[in-house]
Parts: sequence; C-alpha cells; structure tokens
Amino acid sequence: MSAESELAMLSTVNQASTASLGVVIRSLAPALEQVTLQQYRVLALLVTRGPLRASDLAAELGVLPSGVSRIVNRLVRSNYVQRRANQRSGREILIAARAKATHLVENVLVRRQSIFKQTFQHLSADERDVVHRAAQILIDAVAANGPLPPIEPSAATSDPLGQEREAASRDAEGPPTETRD
Repeated sequence: MSAESELAMLSTVNQASTASLGVVIRSLAPALEQVTLQQYRVLALLVTRGPLRASDLAAELGVLPSGVSRIVNRLVRSNYVQRRANQRSGREILIAARAKATHLVENVLVRRQSIFKQTFQHLSADERDVVHRAAQILIDAVAANGPLPPIEPSAATSDPLGQEREAASRDAEGPPTETRD
C-alpha cells in the first residue's frame, strides 16, 4: 500500500470511528444524567462480565485501586452495585451489579443498537454486508494487537480543555442527587 493510500485509509477509519463515537455518545446521554462516565464504565464491566474484585476493575479501567474504591462506594450508595464475599474463598470481596445497574446498561445497549439499526436501514443488503465484514476485520485487527494499555494523562498532552478535571471534580462530588429509575 502506498503512503498516500495508507493515509486515505487511516483518514476513513478515523472518520468512521468518529461517526461510531457519535452513536455511542447519543446512546449514553440519558445514562450520564444518572452516573458519571467512569461509573458507567464500572457498571458496564460488572453487567457484562459478572462480579469482579476491585483490583480487577482497577486493572480493566487503568486506574489505581483507591480510585475504584471511591467509585464503588458511590455506586453502592446509589444502589447500583453491592459488595459481597466470594463464595469460593470467603475472604475476597466481589463487586456485583444490582438490577438497577443491569437496567441502565441494557437500556444504553438497546438504544445504541436502535440508532445503528436506523442508520443502516438506508443501506442495501450488499452495503450492510460490507459494513459487517469491515467491522469484524477491524475488531479482529485491534484484538490481534492485544489489550490496549491504560491511558496515563500527562500535564503537557492531556485534556487541554480541562474536561477530565471537570469530570473528576463531578466524580469527587459523588453521583447526581437526583436519580431516575
């Protein structure tokens, strides 16, 4: 592949990822009125993978265990998760999703699927097949590179607009006071 072709391909993939991110953001918007993005990430992991130890959550999120503890404490207070003893060891504490968390995450996934379905209904069957194959190839290529390393913000390069600091500030304050069931 020529350098020009590779640049065009990368540009197209970036545009496609931006479009997909727009769908993700639209599907998440109602949930983010109830929990922060970081809290949602914890809930999504627990709902999709089942109960996990705090250290496993921290590793998945690329944060320190103390950060996970604060997030989990807020989620426990809001009745999204519960801590319980591991029945195998008795000493380990697992964090498990409650029905409220499952409902929240499932609503986001249903909303996301609906947005994609609406988007793709305008494509021909052949075009939908091409999108499906291309998406699977992208998934396989990303998976072949192994897990993504955690993002470590640096003062010089991260978040020039202060959005992470704003989110961290909201996280420190706890969940919004008004929650919807």
